[in-house]
Amino acid sequence: TAPAQPAAAAAAIGYSKMAFVISCVGEFIRNLGYKALQCGNDTALSIPLAIDAGLGVLGRLGLLITPEYGPRIRICKVFTDLPLVSDEPNLTFKKKVDSFCKSCFKCTDVCETDAITKDKEPKIRGLNISNNPGVRKYYVDGEKCFEFWIENSSDCGACIAVCPFSKIKKYKSPIEFWQK
Repeated sequence: TAPAQPAAAAAAIGYSKMAFVISCVGEFIRNLGYKALQCGNDTALSIPLAIDAGLGVLGRLGLLITPEYGPRIRICKVFTDLPLVSDEPNLTFKKKVDSFCKSCFKCTDVCETDAITKDKEPKIRGLNISNNPGVRKYYVDGEKCFEFWIENSSDCGACIAVCPFSKIKKYKSPIEFWQK
């Protein structure tokens, strides 16, 4: 349904649920006697932290792609001094996504603003001041993307909808999801 109001409503519901979940996680950690600072899209860049945590890899569309859900996720984080065991990055999945994104241009083709680069190879330099240069990746022009959101009074997500990694492998009910 992207770009349309139903897609924006689904994203808003996701962010609302995310705020509730990280609030509960933060409180749980504090009740264990550790510090916890929960945050959504503030305080630090979510995607690099998610990559470092082994949750997924960066795709051409500029979003985290996970093996389970593709780019159809919302990321939140909790900073804590609780000792945790870290996951290792899934290098096999990274190679798969890197190779696939190199030749797949579905997200670039559907992007009405040309915000997603059609470069054949990842670059180190950003496209504008909104980019964080110095990382080899496909840069997305967030300013063009945001202007589109403003003009349409809604967020977009067309790139997420068309991404082959977004395809649902098996529907899970909320009960099945949380039992994992």
